[in-house]
Amino acid sequence: MGGIRIIAGDMKGRLIPFSNREFDNADITSQKVKGALFSMIGEWLHGLSFLDLFAGSGQIGIEAMSRGADPTVMIESDPGRHRFIASCINVLSPPVMPMLLNMPANTAIDYLAGRGIRFDYIFLDPPYDRKHGDIPLYRDIIAHIVRRSILSPGGSILLQHYSGNQLDPEISPYQLLHTKKHGKTSLSRYS
Repeated sequence: MGGIRIIAGDMKGRLIPFSNREFDNADITSQKVKGALFSMIGEWLHGLSFLDLFAGSGQIGIEAMSRGADPTVMIESDPGRHRFIASCINVLSPPVMPMLLNMPANTAIDYLAGRGIRFDYIFLDPPYDRKHGDIPLYRDIIAHIVRRSILSPGGSILLQHYSGNQLDPEISPYQLLHTKKHGKTSLSRYS
């Protein structure tokens, strides 16, 4: 079994014991793209809150937590992946524990909004098709984030997507600030 290395922060160099076979060969964020994501928002996240809305392997939320994001909240709707992330967090024993929820994204948004929790950064990497053109999924999720007001003033929505996807230049009140391509994967930022 291989692993996904934590790049920076309190847990730098530690491994998340990930096996793609156990995840039905799901696509996970590459180390290169993960590094680019954190270069985009800043290497250190002390005093900032971070939501990973489609946690998958948990590596993005764990990386944010390692870099000081507090609170860090991770959402994963798949029970098996949720258990995997919980076991990784248990093994890593981070200095500050994240909130880990097992529910669909829109339900989680409602849950967090109902508790008055807002975030400086919201990371979205939903399961996506590699097809060109408009993808309503992103627009719908961001619209729900807007309706429920879980993004802090001045915060950013970070979106990992297929490079061929066409994104809206504006999802009111947020503007698409920039997109950076990393091969077939792109990172975009709304603020």
